[in-house]
Amino acid sequence: MKSQIRGGVVLSFVSQGIAILVGLVYMPLMVRMLGQNEYGTYQLVQSVVNYLNLMNFGFSGAYIRFFSLAKAKGDEEEIARLNGMFLRIFLLISLLCLLAGGMLVSHIHLLGEHLTEADYAITKRLMVILVVNLAVSFPSSVFTVYLSANEQFVYLQGINVLINILIPLLNLPLLATGHGSTGVVSVTLLLTCLRLVLNLYLCMGKLKMRFRLRGFDFSRFKVLLGFTFFIFLSDVVDQLNSNVDKVLLGRMLGTVPVAVYAVGYNLSTYYTILSWVIPEMFIPEANRLAIEEKDDEKLTEIFTRIGCYNNEILLLILTGFILVGKPFIRLCYGEGYELSYPVAVILMLAAYIPSIQTLGVNIQNAKNMHRPRSVIYFVVACVNVLVSIVLIRRWGVVGTALGTLGAVLLGTGVFMNLYYQRRIGLDVRYFWKKVIRWTALAAMLCLAVFLCLRPFTIDNWWKLGAVVIGYSCLYAGLLWKVGLRGDEKAQVISLFETVRAKMGRGGKA
Repeated sequence: MKSQIRGGVVLSFVSQGIAILVGLVYMPLMVRMLGQNEYGTYQLVQSVVNYLNLMNFGFSGAYIRFFSLAKAKGDEEEIARLNGMFLRIFLLISLLCLLAGGMLVSHIHLLGEHLTEADYAITKRLMVILVVNLAVSFPSSVFTVYLSANEQFVYLQGINVLINILIPLLNLPLLATGHGSTGVVSVTLLLTCLRLVLNLYLCMGKLKMRFRLRGFDFSRFKVLLGFTFFIFLSDVVDQLNSNVDKVLLGRMLGTVPVAVYAVGYNLSTYYTILSWVIPEMFIPEANRLAIEEKDDEKLTEIFTRIGCYNNEILLLILTGFILVGKPFIRLCYGEGYELSYPVAVILMLAAYIPSIQTLGVNIQNAKNMHRPRSVIYFVVACVNVLVSIVLIRRWGVVGTALGTLGAVLLGTGVFMNLYYQRRIGLDVRYFWKKVIRWTALAAMLCLAVFLCLRPFTIDNWWKLGAVVIGYSCLYAGLLWKVGLRGDEKAQVISLFETVRAKMGRGGKA
């Protein structure tokens, strides 16, 4: 298992590194080739279709818990019945997704009055393809979560690396030949099908995944619904916080503000993507500790350790973007995207606490204590929608980002930490004691570099690159000297040795 975790971490960083690099190079090209209006339309449709993801109803998040319970008993027949139940559930969801998507396409004018007839024509094409893509992804998720439950991290991250490389290789020629956003979403559908085929091959081949399709255990399904309902509420919150801003902007202001907001939002997602790189490797271990050992002290230790790793990585991205984000956006996207910088910074700040406490969500799910979180988050997200409507009228794209910041700080910053401490059994005071020291040092370093850079103008890629490399070296040096403890340094050295060994074997091959 440790080799899978180490290899998975290495490949996950490679995968996410490629995804971020591709995004930073490919996305500006895509935005320029589509133009603000079509890019805004594409983002608006994507946000609307993403709401159909809620039809997952939290089943994907529940699978690992029920798999762990069956695995702990050593009952292979129960696992086969579980697989059969989830497959049938997701096939039904796919059908419902297609029906709901058809309703969306037939009522396309609900997106607002600021779209032209040409915009509506593009919107219909995009929506049809994206709905089909989502319908394919639902049964595919059965095999993805099975691989994750069996700790096949190297394979999963290898697939991610392949997909991230194929995205620009397939999309750029289509954009260059005038296929526009329709070509982009067609590639998305093609890659979703490719992922399904590859995951199906490993599950049915090497892992001998079995399905028991006779009968349907309604008593188990009832228990499953009771568990997943509150995961579903949490998913509703995520969708509201992630997509409602673009939908509101589209209805109230049109597609160009959606494009400006989307650039800032996408930059913030590269930051949050990294928050799952390490934690997802420890989800099965967290489930074992919560279900089998029921050891809160060990859970606190792993929660804090992974939180510290995330904090050290994410603060480099956050503080670095604060320093050079404005010239970076100007050089990448050109004129008209100036407001994308404050949007990105605000959304990164909003994501900071949930990103360093990512593993806590899985610990709650494993303990079946996720219900209060889901209810509170849902209420806060609804308040976010109402506040964002007011703030959009006053401050436009920046206003809606501020609404998200307030909602997330209230939900994750205040409520969630109290809940971890008082109900979940995690020692949050210990967590923040370990985290806050490096956070303060990173903030002071960022301020010092900011003051040093004030007299200079970053107006080309050479200057930007020099500042990024210089700041990264300063950050890494300070982290190594005063930020990391002895055991953390040993783990970093061990990780690098794993990477070198894998590269050495690859070179011999």
